[in-house]
Amino acid sequence: MVDPRFQEGLRLFRERQFFECHEVIEDLWLETDSHDPARDLYKGVIQAAAAVYQLERGVTSGALGLFRTSVQYLEKYKPEAMGLDVTQFIEELTDYFRGQTPVDKK
Repeated sequence: MVDPRFQEGLRLFRERQFFECHEVIEDLWLETDSHDPARDLYKGVIQAAAAVYQLERGVTSGALGLFRTSVQYLEKYKPEAMGLDVTQFIEELTDYFRGQTPVDKK
């Protein structure tokens, strides 16, 4: 069962409401037991939202750090988890950062 707050956070992300996405999923993450396997998925999306939000505010170095750690958290959930196409999410996030910043092309 997917928590409706996660679904809401993903909807907010798609609608480019990154701060709101971060807030909704962070509340869920804070309530999630540290042994719950979904916890790092939540954290990855939280950090992705914060990364894009920071980039759009012009905080490039902070955005890049959050982007990199978000991908590290999300990688283990590929290809799909809890209704999120993780592979596509990472690819689109990486493409976005490549288009906006001098990201490593590794």
